[in-house]
Amino acid sequence: METTSEQQRIAFSKRLSQELKRIGQPIGSPTRIARSFNQHFSGKPVSAQTVRKWLLSEAVPTQPKLLALAAWLGVSAQWLRYGSGEKLETTLPSAVQQTGLVVLGKEYAGLAQYAGIVPLLDKLARLSPRDMHIVEAMVQLMHAENIGK
Repeated sequence: METTSEQQRIAFSKRLSQELKRIGQPIGSPTRIARSFNQHFSGKPVSAQTVRKWLLSEAVPTQPKLLALAAWLGVSAQWLRYGSGEKLETTLPSAVQQTGLVVLGKEYAGLAQYAGIVPLLDKLARLSPRDMHIVEAMVQLMHAENIGK
């Protein structure tokens, strides 16, 4: 007989698998999923073994990883973890609306439409100063070309 926590892990695993398939991640390759997830997560990288445990209902991610998974998959953390509430985040939490800050992205609420570039910004922040300078020069050049059009 399954306990409540086992049932919750199984349900979480089904939702996770469903959303991973939706974004084109290979459910049969925890290594590839871990690699892709780690590109979007600034904390300690997860292993393929950890992802395998999530997919086989043996474990549920910690809260920081759950939040990052939900953001990566484009669903609400509450829905991903518990299957309740809105599947997609349609509004910002009231505390975020009042302060204008998104805790994870550390961005202003007015910039929420640009939340999709947060993973790119995270990668940029990890570049060496030399590489950052090269990227900055390229962006300035492209921007100048677009203004001239």
